[in-house]
Amino acid sequence: MNSTKMNPWNIKPGNVYFFEVEKTDEKRIKKAFPKAKIVKEPLTEKNVKKYKKAQVVCTFIYSSISKKVLSQLPDLKMVVTRSVGYNHIDLKATDKANVFVCNVPDYGSHVIAEHTFALLLSAARNVVEGEERTEKDKFEWQGLRGMALRGKTLGVIGTGKIGVQVCRIASLGFQMKVIAYDKYPNHDKAIDYHFDYVDSLDEIWKRSDVITLHTPLFPETEHLINAKSIRKMKKGVMLINTARGELIDTPALIKGIKSGKISEAALDVVEHENNIKKHNEILHLDEVIVTPHIAFYADDSIGRMYDEAMESIHRLVKGKDLKHQVHGV
Repeated sequence: MNSTKMNPWNIKPGNVYFFEVEKTDEKRIKKAFPKAKIVKEPLTEKNVKKYKKAQVVCTFIYSSISKKVLSQLPDLKMVVTRSVGYNHIDLKATDKANVFVCNVPDYGSHVIAEHTFALLLSAARNVVEGEERTEKDKFEWQGLRGMALRGKTLGVIGTGKIGVQVCRIASLGFQMKVIAYDKYPNHDKAIDYHFDYVDSLDEIWKRSDVITLHTPLFPETEHLINAKSIRKMKKGVMLINTARGELIDTPALIKGIKSGKISEAALDVVEHENNIKKHNEILHLDEVIVTPHIAFYADDSIGRMYDEAMESIHRLVKGKDLKHQVHGV
């Protein structure tokens, strides 16, 4: 690794840092980067001074790669996020600092799609309430009448790798009527997976029995679900979110649930996950199921997540073209 030709950026093995690492994943990292620093906590403005020698940082979504963080890392050459989304990285600041940014665009789209249906079925068939009853020795079905999925209209917002898998499962598996909205439609997949694109979000709001979110978080998609959009929805609509919590205006969602406009919400993500008490009420409503951001969290997806991220680091070290570069020098 001392060769300039093989290591044009002069990356030192001990200056590669992996943040937000669980104990079970340390062995995988050490096999690929024996001298890398492994850190359990996220990288933030509060702790960045401890890691000022970092040349490469590999993070998950709770690290904050802000302008202030970057200013404390003068030797930084690359940020790799082990996620599809990269809204926790200030791309303008990384561009200005000449720092490469890579993501993992598909570590397991099928895994997140599967969890979408775990949430949907749990909500539609009162799985959580039924389990709570039986724990109390009440083996009673009365009052737990659910909703069948076949024939219902599923509105899918975002048809990237995850969204199209959701369309496939819903249409070909559950025989739902699937409509989708995306600025960049994938018409080939629409034919293959038997779903139809609509021209506007208003059609999603008005026609869907269930709405599921699979769009990235950008300024224009923040609070996509808000008081105005909720008013346009069918009474009794169900809402699923396995994308980003900030896509939903939480106070508006709470009002929508209390009014009966939204019958059930099943969320794997919520706003302010680093400060969960800010909208604590959403966690305790009977009509809401919340899982703690685990849609991605399966055996094969975690392995691929690390492998793809580490491949990006290896390519930088060896001076090769980066496969999953989203921004950079």
